[in-house]
Amino acid sequence: MPFTVSHAVVALGVRRLPVPVAAVAVGSMAPDAVLFAPVLPPYTAAHSWWGVPTIDLAVSLVVLAAWWFLVRPAWAPVVPGLRRRLPTTWERRPVLGRRDVLPVVLGCVAGSVTHVVRDGCTHESGFVVLAWPALRDASVGGRPLPFLLQDLSSVLGLLALLAAAAVWWRRARPRSTGPLRPVQVAVPVVALAVVVAVSLVVAARVLLAGGGVGATVTALAFRVPPLVAVVLLVGAVVLLALRRRDVAGTV
Repeated sequence: MPFTVSHAVVALGVRRLPVPVAAVAVGSMAPDAVLFAPVLPPYTAAHSWWGVPTIDLAVSLVVLAAWWFLVRPAWAPVVPGLRRRLPTTWERRPVLGRRDVLPVVLGCVAGSVTHVVRDGCTHESGFVVLAWPALRDASVGGRPLPFLLQDLSSVLGLLALLAAAAVWWRRARPRSTGPLRPVQVAVPVVALAVVVAVSLVVAARVLLAGGGVGATVTALAFRVPPLVAVVLLVGAVVLLALRRRDVAGTV
């Protein structure tokens, strides 16, 4: 998919199953991690069947741990608007036991499997495309059908995620929360400013080099996600350190 995050739409279908939704969502995006972190094993390895329970699972577990134990508990209490609607459990690190290991692993692996299967149907080198000449050779308006399916599934996935977010926003009842300290307000503001500023620089460089809208969107799609990840991690460390200092000061 042009937009990796669109793969996470599969997590919407497991909300009633005994597997963590976050594990499926993270697992569904893990095979594309090498596109944002070149230090990881090659793309073909991450998108292979043997890569699912090895490379992809390792990436999924690292990202999931960062989300559960750093990003979520740090940012949930301070993000404007969302902090009044997010569950209070998000403000604490989860307590996991031995019984949670299998559901987490299965969720991550299942998510990665959906990624490999979907790419197999929508990428030129996908195993389904290579094995099915009718799909490989078909075109619509001069555009190869696999590429068209890739763009279509990407857009539909994004729309489904946005629709799910809108429904959640309407159903989540706001709760009363205490005021934030100035530094807690400053961290999200600075984080947003950094992401916006860097995104504008990336877009401007592409446009000044003669690139069109498509090239600009592609550049942003590859540069913004790792930037957001770094900003969230750094911000989480700062926020948790401030919280720890506050707790120590009240003892």
